[in-house]
Amino acid sequence: MNSIKRHIEYKDLQGNLWDLMVNDTDIEISCNGEARTYEINDINAIDHDHEYVFLYEYGTKSFYQVKFEENKFLVIDKFDVDGNHEESIGSHVFGE
Repeated sequence: MNSIKRHIEYKDLQGNLWDLMVNDTDIEISCNGEARTYEINDINAIDHDHEYVFLYEYGTKSFYQVKFEENKFLVIDKFDVDGNHEESIGSHVFGE
């Protein structure tokens, strides 16, 4: 197992402050102070590109895509090595 820790802050075009914390066993995402935790482990690399965060899984080349959408909507999906959607890990509208 090769996990890493990382903290990412992102301010969207609507002025919402997103906060993502990756640790050994899960990720915690908050928006404007409300937090949600999702069990995702074995992450060995992270890329952040504006409203997208890509979490790469150790040993499989699968990845998770975290997207900070408009109106405080969060979507987390898992994709295989070829970019095919495998499953939805979570979604949540913050503040509702």
